[in-house]
Amino acid sequence: MKLSEGELLDKFKNILLEHGEYLTPTEYDSLNIPNKPSRAYLRKNIGLWQVCKSKALGSGYDVTNEHLIKQNERLLSQLEKQRNINQVIIDNCLARISRCSFSNAKIPLPENVKSIQAFFALKSDDHVGELVDPAWVQGVAEYDVNIFKKRLEMWTHKVATFREQDKNALGLNKIIINMLGDHITGEMIYAGQAWNIDVCLVDQLFTCVNAYVDSLLFLANIFPEIELYCVQGNHGRHGKKGEGHPRSNFDYVFFKMIQKILAQQGNIKVYISESPTMLVRHYIFNFALNHNDDTRLWNGIPYYGLDRKARRLPKLYNMPINFYLGGHFHSPASLDDETYINGTMVGGTDLTINKMRVASRPSQSIFYLDPKHGIHRYTNLYLSDTIKLKADSTGIYTAYTA
Repeated sequence: MKLSEGELLDKFKNILLEHGEYLTPTEYDSLNIPNKPSRAYLRKNIGLWQVCKSKALGSGYDVTNEHLIKQNERLLSQLEKQRNINQVIIDNCLARISRCSFSNAKIPLPENVKSIQAFFALKSDDHVGELVDPAWVQGVAEYDVNIFKKRLEMWTHKVATFREQDKNALGLNKIIINMLGDHITGEMIYAGQAWNIDVCLVDQLFTCVNAYVDSLLFLANIFPEIELYCVQGNHGRHGKKGEGHPRSNFDYVFFKMIQKILAQQGNIKVYISESPTMLVRHYIFNFALNHNDDTRLWNGIPYYGLDRKARRLPKLYNMPINFYLGGHFHSPASLDDETYINGTMVGGTDLTINKMRVASRPSQSIFYLDPKHGIHRYTNLYLSDTIKLKADSTGIYTAYTA
């Protein structure tokens, strides 16, 4: 028996009043009610879902408002779930770390010199877990977990060497390490990434933690003071962009873990940013730290995006910003003596070599900071030799199958 429009609306209204006026189409379909009008029947005789609800509930019902309220409830529920995931990871990791024992390093005495300056190191784009197969990239690059460990050890000893050669003149009693993100390479950042990693995300995390704790404790024997300022990158997230809470990032978990481990080491302090940009004052200078994954490119070149950011941020924060530190682009650069972009521990990858036709030499940047005059002695610490291809007896330079 066919119902009139009024009878159909009354029947639909009673269902909404009984089960909630914010009922979604999916929830409506799942209701087990005898002689319930189907959504197809409602659409044919009355109209779309929101129109049916508006007519059934009367003029006091705001279609747009109801939709937004329901959507916000769902988003808040998802957001809370992601927050919980992030906290569970951190809590469990820190609980296990608290059972481990680490020997504290002996704190050295500071150098007593007339003009004391600070040693700055930029650390970013370790991409622990990244796998670069030399056969696939024409032998131009190679990277895996073991190579990361060797390069971090080389970086550590080069930093120690610079301090040793300059401490009598400049003191360099404090090293400020700017952790600029992408220390973890992730698993699902782009399609097919699973084929370009050599260890899973959890192993990336613990490999990174163990290697950096060893490095920092070594440096704690050399520098009277060590300060870490940490911002997360884009590769640490555990899903596609926008799917999870922005702080659900394994770079952030990595920072929290080394902060917990080194809490008893008296000359190491770890400061972790709760937002993408960290503003820090050293002497009379203001620094802005950001991974730079939010920087737009023009014709594949980040200069204009970085320049725009440098011009906008002082107005945004209502304060002068003297220097900008970041990573992400895998090529070291200094722009206008105020923006400093760090290199990468990896070097070339499938993306840069086979698609962009470039491969940077693995490096990390350092400089010294004078209390009055600012940055000087900017240097890139290179962490591998330049690769030179050699032909075999057949005259072929690259990997092949005979």
